[in-house]
Amino acid sequence: MGVEIDELRNEIKFEAAAGDGAFEIEAFAEVFARRLEDAEAVANLNVEPLRCNGPRGKRLELLGYAESPLEQALVILAGRYFGRDETLTMTDAKDASGRATGFVEAAVEGWLTTNLEMSSREWEYADYFSKQIKAGRVAKVRVVLITDGLMSDRIRTIETDTVAGIKTTYEVWDQRRIVEAALPDRGSEDIHVDFTKWLPDGLPCLVAPGDDETTRTYLAVLPARLLTEVFDEYGSLLLESNVRTFLSARGQVNRGIQSTLAQEPERFLAYNNGLTTTASGVELGRSTQGVTIRSLDRWQIVNGGQTTASIAYFLRNHKETDLDGVSIQMKLVTVTDADSATVVQAVAKYANSQNRVSTADLFSTHAFHIRLEQISRRLKAPSKEGQQYQTGWFYERARGQWENDRTARGSASEQAKFQLEYPKSQRITKTDWAKYDYCWNQHPDLVSKGAQSVFSDYAAKVDAQWAKDDGKGADAYGDGYFRTSIGKAIIYEALRTEIAKQDWYKAERGYLANIVAYTISRFALQIGIQFSAKYDFGRLWLSQTMSDTTLTALLGIARGAQKHLTDQNRPQANVTQWAKQQACWERFTKVAFHLDDAVKTDLIGSEEAKLRISNDRQQRAMDTGFEVIKRVLAVKLLEWELVLRSIEQVPISPTERDLVQKFGVLQGKVPSERQAAVLLRMLDRMADSGVLSRDAY
Repeated sequence: MGVEIDELRNEIKFEAAAGDGAFEIEAFAEVFARRLEDAEAVANLNVEPLRCNGPRGKRLELLGYAESPLEQALVILAGRYFGRDETLTMTDAKDASGRATGFVEAAVEGWLTTNLEMSSREWEYADYFSKQIKAGRVAKVRVVLITDGLMSDRIRTIETDTVAGIKTTYEVWDQRRIVEAALPDRGSEDIHVDFTKWLPDGLPCLVAPGDDETTRTYLAVLPARLLTEVFDEYGSLLLESNVRTFLSARGQVNRGIQSTLAQEPERFLAYNNGLTTTASGVELGRSTQGVTIRSLDRWQIVNGGQTTASIAYFLRNHKETDLDGVSIQMKLVTVTDADSATVVQAVAKYANSQNRVSTADLFSTHAFHIRLEQISRRLKAPSKEGQQYQTGWFYERARGQWENDRTARGSASEQAKFQLEYPKSQRITKTDWAKYDYCWNQHPDLVSKGAQSVFSDYAAKVDAQWAKDDGKGADAYGDGYFRTSIGKAIIYEALRTEIAKQDWYKAERGYLANIVAYTISRFALQIGIQFSAKYDFGRLWLSQTMSDTTLTALLGIARGAQKHLTDQNRPQANVTQWAKQQACWERFTKVAFHLDDAVKTDLIGSEEAKLRISNDRQQRAMDTGFEVIKRVLAVKLLEWELVLRSIEQVPISPTERDLVQKFGVLQGKVPSERQAAVLLRMLDRMADSGVLSRDAY
């Protein structure tokens, strides 16, 4: 753990490019915010340090905020930064959280908008928070307290209370918790639900027969009000991560559910499909009605998240309605801590397969990820100037993969070699990958909405492309695509660092992520308008660094982006919210820019760019064929024999049987690409029916 804590502190110092104390606090917030999003604890978090004095000179301070339409929640980021190992006491925690909630209270009371300068960001956000709360769009305030210190053992919980008349919950993320959140297969938060708070004997249930104690299944009918109160307590943390991402990005309320609850509540159970849930621990009891569920550990909703959120939304906004008789059916599957990651994901996949949640919504299991992971482990970048070795860009398709692969090397020297081969600065998460792509594809408004929103949209587009032309659309994602995407990552991160160093940015810090997104999008648009060209990412891949010419051009646009976003004549007062509007981007496309002709050395013509893409696709098609053959040849004889013994359970065609005999049982012969594809499809059917594990091929 000590090494990971040191890495956390180094990450904060690296982020603090400007180097002064004030910016280091912002860097601390940025690093923790990224990790909170990676851990899926908070979605679309805006780091926005706000500091001022409130009524009676009280110091008010918060580090950022997020909005969750799914929970009707305002998430407030509070912080206590030490810069060294210190203990966070309960006094520290209450002081830091009190400064943040004090800002919200003073905003709603109108004190801040009356006493602060209208041109300040503090006034802007006080006005925004006040309007959101007074309009009834906030039903809950969730205070997330971050600290680089270590939480005192005396801090177990900070009791729920009210802020500005709204229920407010608190959670603390210290150095240990934020580091552990990055570990692979961490599973859900430690959610414990005691049903006896509502039902003295527990929740009546039926226990499905079966010998598998690790995945036992229960059926129950859950009171809607009970479900709502649990959801109000834990919010989106109650939802399995893929479902959480899907719903958080969309924030939709199901109108059909709202209508049924309002007009035919007695038929809700009959009309609704119900919930599919998992838990790692189940405490059973007995009553006169039979077996009951007394409590659950790590309860997760893997199907029915929108139903849950919609019921909660209805009850918050129709407090006078009597829904005590409304219930919802629930299937509960128990999972062990050891296999929770795989089993929960499998239950989520099959539970959602009959609903309108697409493959893209369960994108963490998509073949696109697997391909990028394979390319990233195989394709090494040219060595940078002064280095004598090549490095890899590590695509992390699952949380904690980089750390898991590093520690799997065993000895300290082998781990050090891994870090030389795959520097942590060259680790890319799937949400960052989507962000880089959307900046260049000129969607800075969507990027500004946050990581989960852009990732959800990106996933849908990739899934559609992947399935295009009977699966041949997947050829768009090969080595060339990977190298281009790495180039986008290099430019984004380098530009972000350089903007933070500029005097014009230091004079009025804020909106860094928005400025970067708008700058890259406008640059991509401008090179097309001015030069009818595309950026030469192939050249950038070879050098692994952005040219001074491109950097100079980007910084010129960045200054314009800052002025545009903070223009006093903008139609929306809150800059962060303005940046999320398509109208903001459309207006920026009309701002005049002229790039120096020297930029042309970093560009290629549009026709040459198309030719490269075409060649990359052809190469990918060839690589795909080789990979299919390689996978079939890797299947062991025992697995092929198991296939033949299972044909009564999963019928196969005469052609498939002949291929299994020829290339599987006899071994040693190499199938054609077409023959290998037939065998793979047959193996997929076997895996879908439970005959084989997907790890077998």
